[in-house]
Amino acid sequence: MNAIVKSPADLHPYARVVGQESPRRSPQDAIPCVIGRDLQLNPDVLGRYCFKEISARVEDLIIIAGVIAFADRAVARKLSISWLRHIDVTIPVLEPDFWRQPHITDELRNLLNLLTGDAWSLHFSIKSARLEVHGPRPLSLSSNEQPIVMPYSDGMDSFAMSRLLANENPDVPLLMVTAGSRLDADKERRENRLDGRRVRLAVPFQISQQRGVRLREPSYRTRALIYGVMGAVAAQLSGASRIMVSESGQGALGPWLVPVGNEALDIRMHPAYTSQLAHFLNMVLGIQIAYEHPRLWSTKGQTLRELADRGLAEDWHETRSCARDARHMSYLGTRLQCGVCAACLLRRMSIHSAGLDESLDDYMWKHLDAGGLDDAVIDPTRVATKGDRGHAVCGALAMAQLAELADPSQSAYVHAKAQELARIGGESVDLTQVRLAGLIRQHADEWNEFVERQGDSSYLAQFSGGMR
Repeated sequence: MNAIVKSPADLHPYARVVGQESPRRSPQDAIPCVIGRDLQLNPDVLGRYCFKEISARVEDLIIIAGVIAFADRAVARKLSISWLRHIDVTIPVLEPDFWRQPHITDELRNLLNLLTGDAWSLHFSIKSARLEVHGPRPLSLSSNEQPIVMPYSDGMDSFAMSRLLANENPDVPLLMVTAGSRLDADKERRENRLDGRRVRLAVPFQISQQRGVRLREPSYRTRALIYGVMGAVAAQLSGASRIMVSESGQGALGPWLVPVGNEALDIRMHPAYTSQLAHFLNMVLGIQIAYEHPRLWSTKGQTLRELADRGLAEDWHETRSCARDARHMSYLGTRLQCGVCAACLLRRMSIHSAGLDESLDDYMWKHLDAGGLDDAVIDPTRVATKGDRGHAVCGALAMAQLAELADPSQSAYVHAKAQELARIGGESVDLTQVRLAGLIRQHADEWNEFVERQGDSSYLAQFSGGMR
């Protein structure tokens, strides 16, 4: 029922990944994922979630998310053929009979196919040993209010959303699920001003690159599954029912509105994905949680402007938005953001739109008024690679193409997209279309004004001729 059937002529990547409790010999044609070696769990970190005892079902869910994330990273795409991969995964679980139920397996497989754009096949083996969770050490929340959970990337959107939530709901605890390794821009305010009402909970595992297994696939869309699952675990253990998605409209809807090349639609922050994720997790955990998108109809610039107007924007420059590997963006001992990928351009445009001090940010390609990357770089020894130029071109195109949807000639396309969103959100098509068109128009205004500020000779200008 759940096996992948491939014809001999099918050239799409295929891989079999087998989750194992020990480094015993795995099938010859399989990539092993050994728990404790390839998937390294941190009992101390997991113990921080222990508002109450972690059940076998929750433990299974964490292992499932980790093994799937490993498989997603380990199996490289062949973009010259297509985006699609066939991935066959076996996962050790404590409750195999539950996970083998067709409606459970099918729901998870459909969720993964939607998220990553691949064809997944799922199998479940018997896991013999439970995780040794240190604790439990129940978190002390200085409020009797029901907590809110939020996946927290340490980027600008999550930084802004957490401060707006604290301002609007001063007595409500916020549990922030984080990677645990990034700069903590909000530490001072959280620890000294919020009296324990903001708690960071790190993802309790990491994927290792030991044994020479190269994690070659950079798309890594299952990162959204990890944060979604751990958010639901935090909610289930703390009694929360609301999980906030902090992404502003461009980040949540932009990749869905203007997809890149032959990529499958990127809906990691889209209500289409979060609603299906909530349905799956509610079914598995026996709870009622909902993922909410409070900034869906706002641009990042509008969110930052609201933050500044409320006097809450201090330390915004300590956040990071860049999609590039920070290890490759260093100058004079300082790690920079690249400044030209789609995430950086959206950040820079939004900072400008919100009236924040742009000089507080440093970028490798800082001078956007230059005619090309070679003149925009601050490191005189840095020669732009093919990858650098690709990120810059794709970033500018992503911003420009989303802005172009404000043109009246695109109204039929926008209406069709509004219909899709309305079905998901349960709102009228007319209301959704007004909101979607307003978001696109606001983005276009912010982008065109930002490009004009760089001058007609800037390399950005060539990507925005249609709307200026």
